[in-house]
Amino acid sequence: MNRIVFPTNENMSYLSKVESSFEESNYLTVLDVTGQNITEVKLIKNTHPHTTDDIIKECKENHFNVLILPKEENLPIKELKENGTSVFIASEHKNVLTTFSDFVQDKLKRA
Repeated sequence: MNRIVFPTNENMSYLSKVESSFEESNYLTVLDVTGQNITEVKLIKNTHPHTTDDIIKECKENHFNVLILPKEENLPIKELKENGTSVFIASEHKNVLTTFSDFVQDKLKRA
């Protein structure tokens, strides 16, 4: 199982629009995925981690395997990769479900 996380501001499950950055989002929409199937959708309050250590700790504690957002921000990409979290960049602001579909179809850019 993989845990894929998206920054969002809406409480609309996988229909929420993916926000530009973790700093601008109120929530993190998390998809638990087995193969290409979504097995569970969770919404958690964004704690707004600011430092590299906080971001890595958040990903480790929540077992996030993949972070997806519409633009590259100041994330510790190298450190996240070393700790088992991949970062992907979506080309447009879409909802979580559509962005997940793009991820499954290998349409997203790996950071």
